[in-house]
Amino acid sequence: MRALGMALATGLCFTLSGLPAHAQETPQQLAARASAELRLLGSLQVLERMTSQLNHYMVYSIEAERGGWRAMDKEIGNDYVIRSNADSAKLEVARAHSSIRKSDVATEDELKGAEAAVENLNVLIELAPQIAEMILADEFDAAAALYKETGQPARDHAIRGAQSSIGTVQKRLGKTLLSIRTAK
Repeated sequence: MRALGMALATGLCFTLSGLPAHAQETPQQLAARASAELRLLGSLQVLERMTSQLNHYMVYSIEAERGGWRAMDKEIGNDYVIRSNADSAKLEVARAHSSIRKSDVATEDELKGAEAAVENLNVLIELAPQIAEMILADEFDAAAALYKETGQPARDHAIRGAQSSIGTVQKRLGKTLLSIRTAK
């Protein structure tokens, strides 16, 4: 009975002290949570990187073709560069999205940010073949206009969604790592 009283008193002290709930976790539990937060952070960073990469290759390829030069090798056209990057981005985004949805440490706001990023990344992925076709048809002004009209807003929203989620996960991860350090 006395042990129960001590446990209740300890719990009450933690509650009244304002310490976070994870202050009561063992170092192993904290390490497991930190690992889950790192996986979530990595997946969110994939979304951010894929957004930047797709944006780069579409803009770069339009301007390269307009200037009469190739983005990569002379045998590989800029249209191929756009398509191949969009294809690889599609796979990476799907893996990252799946990992984020399975995360047990993601908050509702982080999930919303990730969903916004994925939705807008998919717009960029769908836009890529259209831009590539316009490049092949030497319609550089039309490709640039389509990108500015559709691609740029999608890029901005995708980056904003990913970065807001990344910021909150980084802060929480920092607190978790500090808790591990003080728990030892």
